[in-house]
Amino acid sequence: MPPSNLGRNEPRTTTVTPRSICFTRLLMNSMTWTRQRKVFYILERDRCTNIKSVGNPVTHNAHYYGAGAWMKDPLGIMGTETILVMANYESNYVVEEFENMDMFKVGVTRRKYTLPYTWDGTGGVVYGPYLYFNRANTPYIVKYNLKTEQEEARISMSGYTARNNYYAWGGYSGMDLAVDEQGLWVLWGSTGNSRRLYASTIDVVRNVITHNYALNTEQMSSMGNAFVACGVIYCIDSYNSRSTTINFAYDTKTGIQWNPNIQFTNQYTYNSMVDYNPRERVLYAWDRKRQVTYPLTFEEH
Repeated sequence: MPPSNLGRNEPRTTTVTPRSICFTRLLMNSMTWTRQRKVFYILERDRCTNIKSVGNPVTHNAHYYGAGAWMKDPLGIMGTETILVMANYESNYVVEEFENMDMFKVGVTRRKYTLPYTWDGTGGVVYGPYLYFNRANTPYIVKYNLKTEQEEARISMSGYTARNNYYAWGGYSGMDLAVDEQGLWVLWGSTGNSRRLYASTIDVVRNVITHNYALNTEQMSSMGNAFVACGVIYCIDSYNSRSTTINFAYDTKTGIQWNPNIQFTNQYTYNSMVDYNPRERVLYAWDRKRQVTYPLTFEEH
């Protein structure tokens, strides 16, 4: 047996394996992501007020699928201009990535991600290096690492029945993920709460549901869409009326509910996706094949 070097004044030799390098990189990436989330929250939370008005939609592109989701990473980890597209609401497991808006408009993809499962609905979101989506016909939210292209976690939604209660436009839209200044949310439907909307917060480090809100909305099947901004849940009355309103708001910080009666335009009369981007402070939407954004005006402090 060779003599031990312990206790001698000789440098220790550490064997570095590819596996240890990979783990270290993942750990550093996780730390960076956590730090950026905290910095973003601190910077944005003091700006938070209620939405005062929604501007007219700005059309950016058109897609051959009538329904779908498009988004940017609000933390900027995937690139501040990078666009991800989840086309259609079923039977698809390929996510397209575009370098910027110009490449998106001409249809030049930078990358394609093949997910391990198909998704339901148009409620997928990107948050940092992760894509979150509802695995088709299940009560699970899948956390997919876009850097490693691997499933990293699976979050179970207790009380959720797949393909049972969803927005008025249909499309298996019963689970709608959302991101705001406070973090990751899921808006979802159930046979409970008189089939009204539920909202839940997600701890993205522990990958668990942390808070549930049973909201006094109209039934989800009568609702156009919903989103979260500055900790306030907003519901849109119709998805197919050209002129409609945001007719419900609930502040999760104060517990106050009201009807803001904010005018909202479905320019192409089939709005299957509405999501808030807290970095840009605009709404992203997919309205009858068109990808649009809505400028927002917030109340003064």
